Amino acid sequence: MEYILVSTGDRAARIASKLPDCIIIDRDANSAKRLAERGFEVLNEDASNPEVLARFDTDSKIILADDDEFNLKVAKVAKLLGFEVFAIARDEEKCWLYESEGISRICGSVEALLSTIFEKNRYFEIKVGEEMDGKTLKEYDAGEDCMVISIFRDGKVLQPFPELEMRAGDTLALVCGEQVRLTKNPFDNILLLKSEMTEKEIKEAEMVAERFGANLIVFEKVGNAYACVLEGRSDSVNLEEAVKILKRSDEFDLIATTLKEKNEDVLKLLVSSFPTLILSGKEDYRKILALVNNSNPDVMINIAKAFSRFFGKVKVLFLDEEQIKHFSKFTETGLEVEVSTGNPMVDAVREFKSGYNLVILSLTNDVGNIDRGILWKIILDKETSVVVVE
Repeated sequence: MEYILVSTGDRAARIASKLPDCIIIDRDANSAKRLAERGFEVLNEDASNPEVLARFDTDSKIILADDDEFNLKVAKVAKLLGFEVFAIARDEEKCWLYESEGISRICGSVEALLSTIFEKNRYFEIKVGEEMDGKTLKEYDAGEDCMVISIFRDGKVLQPFPELEMRAGDTLALVCGEQVRLTKNPFDNILLLKSEMTEKEIKEAEMVAERFGANLIVFEKVGNAYACVLEGRSDSVNLEEAVKILKRSDEFDLIATTLKEKNEDVLKLLVSSFPTLILSGKEDYRKILALVNNSNPDVMINIAKAFSRFFGKVKVLFLDEEQIKHFSKFTETGLEVEVSTGNPMVDAVREFKSGYNLVILSLTNDVGNIDRGILWKIILDKETSVVVVE
């Protein structure tokens, strides 16, 4: 979940309709019911209760848009839990109280709040004309820098998904900007950790970089160290030191390398900092599978979306039906979604064996009960390349 909005009534609707992937926490039962009827995802709870916010990942942004007294109670809890917090102050004279709770992003209006959240992104709305009537969202080209975040129809807000059919008179809410482009193509710089690599594996890394329009930087392994240029100087460092420096530089988006044998420590070190592509020498990725074996699969979904845009359709296999709540993230992408209805491990293995050029999976592996040994067989399979996320 990208945004957690603590608010109520029309104000909650006004803000949530302009945010992608948002849940409203409304402490008023009647208001929560009305918001749900209008198509919003709503939780009728008291957000000042630490147990409520603790259910969410701290990567989510919390927006406080209730009255000041309640906002401040929630702010105290949210900061203790480690969330990034935005707030609308009803009374400007109380801004210092927000600052005393460590909230620096304080706004005086909904418009100012949205401007602060989106920063360089732009929000706007367009009407659906007769020529688009009956077409699905995945047929609508919003452009590289834009995405549809809401659809307004007959006084209701619809959450976007690829097969949703547009109607003449609908209003599409879009966000455009650099951050949207990065979501659609998250790979600007790819690092190739070159160690005992075949020519085919090197060419695969070059193919991926070319397809994404990314820079490919090569670190050559010499003995037990990597010869590279880091922080303006030529050096040889071990893998752990290299990863630390790379993470600090915040310049790389994907690591490409090979694994000849199971090494849990090395792979964990890599994926804790960057998604990692295990190369197998593929010339192209004609069949791609995302095995959603992670309870917080946002990174996997973004990577699957990116590969679908540059390589074609990606099959996404959810191993738990609870994960289908992430379906709304799939707008305008070529993703084929399926949910495991039997034994998730059996379904995952069966699907993998049907033959894929690329598989996307999580090393955390906390959904689907996939045996660790089977997971590693997939990672080390010589016929399939694998993108591993944390």
